[in-house]
Amino acid sequence: MKSANRPLLVSFVLSATLAMPLSGQAAIKCWTNKEGVRECGNIVPPEYAQQESRTLDERGITTDVIERAPTAGELEEKARQEEAERLRLEEEERLQAQEEQRRKEQAAYDRMLLSTYLSEEEILRSRDRKLVAIDATIELTRITIGKLQENLDKEKARAASLERQGKEPSDRALEDIESLQNQIQNKQSYIASKEMERQELLNQYEADLARFRELKASGKKLR
Repeated sequence: MKSANRPLLVSFVLSATLAMPLSGQAAIKCWTNKEGVRECGNIVPPEYAQQESRTLDERGITTDVIERAPTAGELEEKARQEEAERLRLEEEERLQAQEEQRRKEQAAYDRMLLSTYLSEEEILRSRDRKLVAIDATIELTRITIGKLQENLDKEKARAASLERQGKEPSDRALEDIESLQNQIQNKQSYIASKEMERQELLNQYEADLARFRELKASGKKLR
């Protein structure tokens, strides 16, 4: 019975409090207690300080609302969302900067093509000149490998002849054989690198030619 009459008591206390002259009382504050019952007074009890409370004037009209303090879980979730938004904005800015850089590089590339070549034939002639130079280098290196291989074969033949006679090849002869083998290996690696360079050159000129055709077809001008 006592519990059932409590809301009436609270309402009575609130009404009586609000009926007092405003000059003789502090602002009225209202909160909800642990039982879910609304209570009012001059000061919010410490145990309810983190909950929502309202300040009322002498007419019972709300003049201020203090929001409920967020829980630890809510604060953690808010921090997580803020961090996710920060990362999203950073990624968006990074992608925008990357796209802007790509556009600048493409514009510079286009200017280079249009200022360097007047026709597709000029592009092809430039490509062929560079291919001839690379091919000549490869051919000369192969000739050098052939000579080194001849010398290596002779040194190995001498060493084999000495072994058949029961003699050991000299340290100098063994060093010469090893040196020739290393030189041949280095030259072969050099040819492999030049062949890779040749393919990259072909790919680059193929891309240059395709882009040049696009620019000419679109009528793009230098800026």
